[in-house]
Formats: sequence, structure tokens, C-alpha cells
Amino acid sequence: MEEMVQNTWGELLRKHLVAGAKTALDKAEQQHLAVALQEWTATCILFYIKRFMLEAGIPSLEKILKKPEWEIHFQGKTNFLGATRQQEVDVWMSNPKAGLVLAVDPKHFQSKDSLNKNWKNGHNDLIAFTTNLHERFPLCAVGGVIAFPLEAATDAVLRQMYGICSRSIPRPRSINANNKFEGFALAPYGTNGELSWPFEDDSPLRPDNAFSNLAGAVLQRTLALL
Repeated sequence: MEEMVQNTWGELLRKHLVAGAKTALDKAEQQHLAVALQEWTATCILFYIKRFMLEAGIPSLEKILKKPEWEIHFQGKTNFLGATRQQEVDVWMSNPKAGLVLAVDPKHFQSKDSLNKNWKNGHNDLIAFTTNLHERFPLCAVGGVIAFPLEAATDAVLRQMYGICSRSIPRPRSINANNKFEGFALAPYGTNGELSWPFEDDSPLRPDNAFSNLAGAVLQRTLALL
């Protein structure tokens, strides 16, 4: 796991995570955790965008990212008109000229019961999320994140999650596959509150790889054209 992604997770999320998957979070705790998850997502994507710009030899684009109209927002849902309905977006970058450039919806499931009952519905909601936005904003980099305590998932559930979520990516071209994501992350964490990755390291579902793919799509499809 990229050190920055792991460290930022620890800084932003560990204090909001409870000791075990059987412990319930109250509404205020859930809200604080949701905001921290959104901030982690936005911070990581911005990190990769800046890295790619430097690697490409176009550091002047960093000035663009400092402008208010190119900020990655993460606190407070904003509605965007999609192809079929208004869509709430948690993490986004939009510009009056370019339209919606980045949209990511992070979700968290705390308990074993919640994960087993709701993760498929959560994934289906994310599929509807990306389809609705891609049909109106085909160049937009759309992502999803599912975070959960590793102890809440059985081996069978982990295999099922990995298989189904893997089929949601990639979307390398912006002219089709509107129901797929430019980047999708599974973010399981251990009892110590640290990210714990149980799958292959080169998987595109690993958070650092997913955020890297989202950042690359934003840079190639929008920022590099400025």
C-alpha cells in the first residue's frame, strides 16, 4: 500500500473507528466517520494528480489546482443533474466550463450484519450513481469506495465482494461502459484501525491503485487539455 495512503488513513480515520465490528456507532459518530472517509478519498486523489503532473513535466498545472474552481470538495453533499435525476455527490471536482470532472461516493459498513445484508445493495447504488453521471458527463472520472472492518467479512464474502466489484472496472474509454468506474476501491481495515489488504497487491481495487486510476483519468481527460 502506498505509504501516503496508509498514513493519511491513520491520521484521518483511526480516531473514528470503534474497536470491533460488533460495536455500533451512533449517528454523530457515523457522520464524523463519513466526513473523514470523504476527506481521505479527496486527499489521496489530489496527491496522485499532483504526482502525475510533475512526472509529465507540467508543474504549471499545479497553479490551476489552487484555484477555487478546480478544488476537490469533500464536505457536504452537492447535487448534480445526471441523465435521469439529481445525484448527490460526496467527493467532487467541477468547473463552470468543463462541467463535472470527478465524482466519488465512499460508503462504510461497520458491523458484520450490516456488511452481509447491505454491501450488495450499496454496490448496486454505486452502479446507478456512475451510470447516471456518466450518461450526462462522459468524461467525468467516477469512483466508488467501500470501507469495512476486515473481521466483519467471512472469506466467502470477501471473495464475492472482490469478484463483483472487479467487474465494475475498468472504464478506459469515455464513449461507452457508462455503468463502470474509472476507479473503485475496497478499503478493509484491521482491529488496530489500519488498512489491511487481503488480496493481490497489484489489484486495481486496492485503494492506492484505485485513486491513482481516478487521478489519471482526471488529468488525461480534463486538466491536460487546459
